Formats: sequence, structure tokens, C-alpha cells
Amino acid sequence: MNYLDVANSNLMFFLCSMVIVFVLFQSVLFIRVAWRRGIELGLTPAVMKKAMTNAAMFSVVPSLPIVVMLMVLTVNLGQYFPWLRLSVVGSATYENMAADIIAKASGLAGIADPGFDLTIFTMAMWVMSVGIIWGIVFNIFFMKSLDKFSKKAKESKSRFIPILSASLFIGMLALMSAPYITNIQNVTAIVAFISSAAAVLVCGGVARATNIRAIDEFSLPISMIIGMAAAIVCTNIY
Repeated sequence: MNYLDVANSNLMFFLCSMVIVFVLFQSVLFIRVAWRRGIELGLTPAVMKKAMTNAAMFSVVPSLPIVVMLMVLTVNLGQYFPWLRLSVVGSATYENMAADIIAKASGLAGIADPGFDLTIFTMAMWVMSVGIIWGIVFNIFFMKSLDKFSKKAKESKSRFIPILSASLFIGMLALMSAPYITNIQNVTAIVAFISSAAAVLVCGGVARATNIRAIDEFSLPISMIIGMAAAIVCTNIY
């Protein structure tokens, strides 16, 4: 049986929909609780509606890379499971990386390898789901202590915390990028990486020159699209 028959089945749609509907219910519940709390604090309905509208508008930009990754993952993982993963606690970078690691651990070139079957697809679903829950578990047990530490660090005006945060972020990007840019045989990956990096730099320069903040905010989805376009061109050339 082709794994995509399972991935695109009605049963998969039903199971994924159950989780997403539950998350939507939670969102509506939180909105109601927040609205009541706002009334208790003396906020007017007009102020709260404006805050909700602004928050919804600013949520569009960070969601664009997720939409792009959803379209990418749908090709190899079916319509519904990527929809579930990227609608709950998944992220655009983690989901593709996790599925690709499973494919390579199974002896394939990646998730686009023709040898990707139902067994590997099942393992990918488990790894993608279980591998990301530890951040939530950490928050349950240690977030309060972390907040206290962060508050003390801000009050002390230490320069170490911003440096540590930036270092961790750079380290994460380096970890995800190194396997691709250090493999000189994978020309397509290197071209996509350089093209995306150049697009980010150009967007940042244009945003500073024109003082249009939206260009800088859209730099991530723009760089992803340019990187994918460059990869397509490179693949057709080579």
C-alpha cells in the first residue's frame, strides 16, 4: 500500500480534525476568559476589540513561513498530518527537519526519496509528534523558575543574558544549516542557502533605506520563497 493513500485517507482527516477542533475550542475559551478579565480590569470593549484586531493582523506575517512549509510538506507527507503538526505546536523548521532525519536514518536520501514507505511515514509521525513536546513539559515544571531568573537578570541589567540568547539562537541556526552548506556535493542546498541569506540582507537594507518596517517583517517568507525558487532553477540547470 502506498503510504500517501493512508496519509490522505478520510480516517487521517478525521483524526487530525479532532485535535485541531479541540485546539480551536481552547482558543475560543481563552478569548472568553481574557475578555472577562479585561472587563474586570476596567478595559472598554472598544479597546479590547482594537487589541484583538491588531494582534490578528500582526499574526499574519509570522504565519507566512508556516503556510509555505505546509505546502512543501504536503507533497511528501500528505494533506492532513502536516496540517495538524503546523496548526498545534509544530514549527516550520522542526517538522521538515524531523521527517528528513527519520528518512535518512532509514537509509534514504530524504523525505522526497521514492523509497519513503508507510513504515517510515509512521516513524516520522511519531518522531515529529513526540520530539517537540519536551518544551511544553519543561514549561510545566520549570517555567515559573525561569521567569524568576529572567526577571532578576533584567533588573540587574546584565549584558550576559542578551549575549546568551543571541548565542543560543545562532547555535540553533548553525546546527540546522551546517549539514547542508558543508556538503559541497549538494550544490542545490548551497545555492538555496546563499540565495535566502542574500534575500534577508537585501530586505533589511531596503527596510532601513525606505524606513518601511513591513519589508523587514516579511524578510523570512520572502527569503524562503527566493531560496526555493533558486533551488528549482539550480535543479533544472544541473
